[in-house]
Amino acid sequence: MGVFLYGKIKTVAEKNNANQVLVVDDSRVIRRAAVKILEKEFNVVEAEDGAVAWAEMQKNPGISVVFSDLGMPNMDGFELLEHIRNSEDDVLAKMPVVIITGAEESDGTKEKVLGLGATDFITKPFDSISLKSRAAAHINYRNEVKSLEKNIARDKLTGLLTESAFNQQCNQQLAYAKRHNTEVTLVRFDIDRFAEVFLKQGKAMAEHILEKVASFINEGKRTEDVAARLGVAKFGLLLPHSDMQGAETVIRRICKQVSRLAIKTSKDTHNIQFSTGISSPGPEGMKLSFEELLKQAERALKKSSEKGGGKIILYQGKSAGPASESPGKQPGKQPEKQPSRIQPLQDINLQQLLDALISRKTQVKEEQLAGAMIKMLPIIVEADKRLKLGLGKVAAHLKKRLEH
Repeated sequence: MGVFLYGKIKTVAEKNNANQVLVVDDSRVIRRAAVKILEKEFNVVEAEDGAVAWAEMQKNPGISVVFSDLGMPNMDGFELLEHIRNSEDDVLAKMPVVIITGAEESDGTKEKVLGLGATDFITKPFDSISLKSRAAAHINYRNEVKSLEKNIARDKLTGLLTESAFNQQCNQQLAYAKRHNTEVTLVRFDIDRFAEVFLKQGKAMAEHILEKVASFINEGKRTEDVAARLGVAKFGLLLPHSDMQGAETVIRRICKQVSRLAIKTSKDTHNIQFSTGISSPGPEGMKLSFEELLKQAERALKKSSEKGGGKIILYQGKSAGPASESPGKQPGKQPEKQPSRIQPLQDINLQQLLDALISRKTQVKEEQLAGAMIKMLPIIVEADKRLKLGLGKVAAHLKKRLEH
């Protein structure tokens, strides 16, 4: 037996897909009785023990309230409640949990469950009115709290997350990345010379620019990325499943849009641009806290500002090193180009090269291999981006070594 999502309900199930009720009991009779009572008004999920229920809760964001028995095999109700309340996911940790009790449960048992964080109790055999009213009451209360938290968590002017909401989500995302050994990257960026804009153009124009910048951030980021306004003209962006190279691609896309904003006066034109700092713990630095990661991004951001703004700086160890900079930012004499040791790409037939390597009948020259690797780099980068292979740093290292 596993977890079952009943598909009998059409219209009602669609309406309540985000308000699912999870019923956890090792007795199929009890589960079916609960489903029969609730299914006309709620989409019901059932689990035969705490282990199955916990697995379902971690992957199903639609669950809004849990009704759980105490005595079950594998993982009982006490353990399930502890897992929920100790979850690093704030949504799960605040989940309403109604304990299903029987006549055999003592007051001491109920005290213990309350101490673990139970929200409510219901005695079996339960009647339909009591079960439905409790489910509705807890779901409605939870939705109201979520609505209030959502309003508080959003910056009124830009609609981006506030600093406190951003910090909370970043801590959760970093914890997830550590558990699942995935990459995560933090970007800090400020609008350059924004105080000057405010003083010269006034509050209305300054707010208009902030609103436009926020819309460009929302358009340029990926769906899973977390964006926030952290100060007057200060912004943060967290990118799950992304290395620094991927984050740089996203921020450049946003910067390109922002660069189209310009304030024209009778004397001059003020172009809007960002100073940007990027930090990523990488696989070897996953012990970093969010606060440490933020300090690294801030350090890189400071270096960008010191260089005159409009630049993207990647945090590298105790120093911050520049990423490739925007055109026109570093005028001056270009270094002489050295003769390439790489065979021209148009002269390379990858299939012939592969056949030669497999057969070992024809000697393959180093410049042929280097040329083939350069030719394959765009494929590696695109595959890494789509399949989330975590090869961003590898691809960048390959390109650097092959070109030099």
